[in-house]
Amino acid sequence: MTPTEVLEEIRKMPPTAKREILRELSENLAEPQLDGYSEKERKFIASMKQKGLISQVPLHRPDTRTRRRFKRITLTGEPISETIIRERR
Repeated sequence: MTPTEVLEEIRKMPPTAKREILRELSENLAEPQLDGYSEKERKFIASMKQKGLISQVPLHRPDTRTRRRFKRITLTGEPISETIIRERR
């Protein structure tokens, strides 16, 4: 079925069905595909969204090459946790 044929079929539907299709398409297009995630990760993401802890899924996980090139930096000074505690007083 071509996109034109799909649109013509949608035009024939009642308004409630059109709204349902719009909602489904909006959700589908707003969410990045979870192809790179395991089933366990997908369930975790769904759980987090259901609880309202996240509103959208990160676009992608860093690939192995990016992880290998990652270089940690060393900072001097007090730990950030100490800075936060001090500034909240």
